[in-house]
Amino acid sequence: MKVLQNLILATSITVLIVSCGNVERAGVSVPIEPTEELIEALNGTEFSIVLNDMNIDEQNGKDLFQHKYHVLKVIKDALIVDSLDWQTVNKDFFLKHENDLGMEIVSNHNNKLSRVAKPVGFDWAVGNEKHGQWEVETDSTKTGTGPQRSYWRPHTSSGLFWYWMLSRRTYQSHYAGHRAYSNTGKTYYGKTQNGGTTYGTNSAYEKTKRSNFFTRRNTSATYKSFTARKSASSSRYKGASSTRSKSGGFGK
Repeated sequence: MKVLQNLILATSITVLIVSCGNVERAGVSVPIEPTEELIEALNGTEFSIVLNDMNIDEQNGKDLFQHKYHVLKVIKDALIVDSLDWQTVNKDFFLKHENDLGMEIVSNHNNKLSRVAKPVGFDWAVGNEKHGQWEVETDSTKTGTGPQRSYWRPHTSSGLFWYWMLSRRTYQSHYAGHRAYSNTGKTYYGKTQNGGTTYGTNSAYEKTKRSNFFTRRNTSATYKSFTARKSASSSRYKGASSTRSKSGGFGK
């Protein structure tokens, strides 16, 4: 029994030391998320809020979590894009959308408000014949009857035409995958042949299009410190869970 008590004491001291070396720091808080303020301000308008950039800074000894947004508004079939400057968000909201760079995180179309992240336009523009049509992809370098893919081709008369032309192709298989996920209230990120994601922060597309974010994340001391503390915190919780599970056997 004494050996067991000493072991428990030593484990507690070790956990305390590790905890002190990776103290979780308080974050700057806001009373209401900027996206909720936008929802109220854009009431009656069809819109999408796209997560355009993310950052972690420091303010008065606290972590400062920030987002940048593109607000897409559809007015009389015309697309208006407003680019907002840095907005302070709460830590939980930041963590919720860490994987959603370049995606809609809030949208309101056809009188349906959604707070589920999704690829831009998949719920309101893609598949809407008013804005475009599905077209079979052709490859002049290949002959024969190999597999063909359909992609979304926007009408030149659509207010969304130039927006879509400046982005990547949207394939029908991705759209179908999103629809399946959407029915369960989940976010569709897609999957590449090498196991990566097609959409969101971890996609190769975003690493190229929004390279400034990845450079900042990899070089910012504040961002690195937060990532290290989050990783240490996650490890402690796992260790504590494992210890509790094992200790339950002593009473049997």
